[in-house]
Amino acid sequence: MRGRSQPASAQSQQRGQALLETAITLPLMLFFLLGFLAVLVRVEAQVELDTATSLAAAAAVTAPVESPLSPDYANSTWIGTLHQYSYLTPTRLDGCGTYRLDQTVSCHGLATLDYRQTPMALVVPFTLTLDSHATAHSSRYRSR
Repeated sequence: MRGRSQPASAQSQQRGQALLETAITLPLMLFFLLGFLAVLVRVEAQVELDTATSLAAAAAVTAPVESPLSPDYANSTWIGTLHQYSYLTPTRLDGCGTYRLDQTVSCHGLATLDYRQTPMALVVPFTLTLDSHATAHSSRYRSR
């Protein structure tokens, strides 16, 4: 027997099965891809918030000793660092008080990650609140 071809009904059944498998598989693959990207966006947003909070604490200790400018330096640095992502909104920066000689400055930053402004909204249709803590201490060799 040479290569027998399948009847037309068997071929159409195989085509229908392939179409059904594709219709199920493609949306699942898209769902998992967007979920993976959502995790990456979450990690990137946390790193960005941690960096901004660390820079804010460092900026607070660059102000003159016992100057009321410490919180202003911290806040402007914090907001300036977080402005580049539309889906990451700075909420508030707390605790960056006035720097005093030989003391640390601790900052606590809060930001909102809004997945609805990204394509990942299909998988994660809500917002997350992220927080970060950072502490900075100026050099003891610093002049007043």
